[in-house]
Amino acid sequence: MSSMLPNARHVARREYLQRVRSRAFVISTAILALVALIVGLSPVAVRALDRQATAELAVHVRARDLGIDPVAAANVVLNAGALTLQDEGKRVYDIELAPDLDTAVAAVRDGRFVGVLVIDRGPSGKLSYELIANVSPAGRQATIMKLAAVWVSIQDGLERAGLSTTGTGGPYESFTVTPAGPISGSLPNEPQAAGQYIIATALIILIFITVMTYGMWVAVSVVEEKNSRVMELMLSASTPSQMLSGKVVGVGGAGLTQYVAILAAAIGAILLQGPIEELLLGGSRAGDSPLSGLTVGLLLAFVGFFSLGFLLYALLYAAAGSLVSRQEDVQQVAMPMIVLALAGYFLASIATTTIEASWVAPLSFVPFFSPYLMLARVAFGTVQPWEVALSVAILLLTIVVAAWFAARIYQAGVLMYGQRPSIRSFTHAFRQSR
Repeated sequence: MSSMLPNARHVARREYLQRVRSRAFVISTAILALVALIVGLSPVAVRALDRQATAELAVHVRARDLGIDPVAAANVVLNAGALTLQDEGKRVYDIELAPDLDTAVAAVRDGRFVGVLVIDRGPSGKLSYELIANVSPAGRQATIMKLAAVWVSIQDGLERAGLSTTGTGGPYESFTVTPAGPISGSLPNEPQAAGQYIIATALIILIFITVMTYGMWVAVSVVEEKNSRVMELMLSASTPSQMLSGKVVGVGGAGLTQYVAILAAAIGAILLQGPIEELLLGGSRAGDSPLSGLTVGLLLAFVGFFSLGFLLYALLYAAAGSLVSRQEDVQQVAMPMIVLALAGYFLASIATTTIEASWVAPLSFVPFFSPYLMLARVAFGTVQPWEVALSVAILLLTIVVAAWFAARIYQAGVLMYGQRPSIRSFTHAFRQSR
């Protein structure tokens, strides 16, 4: 073991320096960091566009004795400059009376209305409200509608002259939020849910790029050395196992270096969201916040699953690359790893929209999928610590098996020249390594 470490370290250092000093690495790192910076600042742009948009709201009145104009009363709160969360000088809501409730609800499902505010009168004589919309009861839209309901109720109380508006429970009897159509799972706080989705999607994409890009780097590096006959010189000074471990560690270190630059740009952009929004938009509105889901724990989970996921796939990529001698054959032998990586990416992408689906948790323990799915569950906060630990343990065990398997293939494969990739050549390499 002690004699293996120096040689493996020399191979890893050579691979690392060769990658990070290349022009392609520097340019791609700069581009990806710029993209991360833009994505990190995108919530500010989205909120700026959102403030310029005018939402359409329907009001349906069931209370037959309502003596005020609910549209006019709601307009005071929803479009008043002082009370509309710093949207001075513009109409935030277009409000219209909806005689037919079913038609209005259908318009909500179609996206024409953000919601339908149904006004009725409860047994106590106070008004009751139902907001029919696919929004969170604790979200920004529902909170704004409650403000409108307070003002409509006050106007109604003044109109009726005998109704107290200061008793227990407030000026209205009830305010409920009803989904306009079928929804999957629960409705969390809207800004938090949006932040979780953005973060989970971004991290899943980064893991996918890691596996596809850096894994292919490992395979291509093996083929390049076989073509140039450098492999034969290296084998005179080191063993195939040393070369395999050195290549995986060196390329992985280069990938981690690139990701540190990308994450630094992304975190810097998130920290700058508040000051930039204060400068350009005059401060943030109620319910607006940076991506609060980006925590230290999530970043540690990302680094862990990034490292383990890359290590698992890179070992197999190296073994696959050792079986061929031409660059054009690399894609063919790497196809099984590409398919597995794509499957994990697509499953995780679907999981970000249905994180509580019954199939997500079991698949998050499958080694080739867990770097994607378990990371998504961590981002959404739907996983227990023991589940993360179990997933990591299974992944580590799989890496040990993959390392043994890859070392046997690599040991014979690096000395095979001129053979086209096939099941027969694969079997031959495996048997020769015994």
